[in-house]
Amino acid sequence: MERIDLEDNPTIGWIVFPGNPWPDGHAIEEFAWTGRIDENGNLWFDLHLRSAEYVAAGEPESGMGAGDWSSPEVWQNYRSCTLSSTYWGEDDGTGLLAATPGNPFQLKKLTPQRLTADPLPLIELDQLEYLAFNIYLLGHDSVADQEVVFTRRPDGTHAIAWRGRIALTYVGDNDFRHEFEARIAASLEYIRYPASLSLEEAHDHLQAVVDAPELFETGLVDGQPAWVPKRTTGQR
Repeated sequence: MERIDLEDNPTIGWIVFPGNPWPDGHAIEEFAWTGRIDENGNLWFDLHLRSAEYVAAGEPESGMGAGDWSSPEVWQNYRSCTLSSTYWGEDDGTGLLAATPGNPFQLKKLTPQRLTADPLPLIELDQLEYLAFNIYLLGHDSVADQEVVFTRRPDGTHAIAWRGRIALTYVGDNDFRHEFEARIAASLEYIRYPASLSLEEAHDHLQAVVDAPELFETGLVDGQPAWVPKRTTGQR
């Protein structure tokens, strides 16, 4: 969607829900891009996004169609959007499979990299309980058909283009008839790894799933071992 231009919108990012009462979308107030290496050595990415309150985007357009999606009053009732694989604790999503051993994610290359999850159609309705991400939008709804494209920027951060489809399951609608698209500029904050690994084993795992393990050093995140971005000369 051409209207999303981070140069014109000096925020973390911007998210648009086509057909809702704010055609220019909503600022993103929180965003986190994190990683984790599982027991099998696979690298997963978690994303967490929270929008500004819907009304912060200005005067809404009057409803142009039937249903909750086009109703300013309904959107205002739910205030803001949270789209995340980490926010809900035991009910967190799986996140995105980013790399497998020997097939690393390319942090340093400029070529865009595309990750996907939960393609439609879902085979079974109970798949709604095990999606990569959860969403609070107009209540606790569902997202699928995810596509996230990471493109390295000259400053070392990544432009993240994230899109997917939404079902308003909170009101009993299981059809993924709506869409979202977000644009964000962010950096990978850390990569957690199993505490059972020795430092040498952890480094071998890291080297197998990212192209630039030299960018990281060992650290702790919430008391758990993690690879964190290496501090550059001059940082304290």
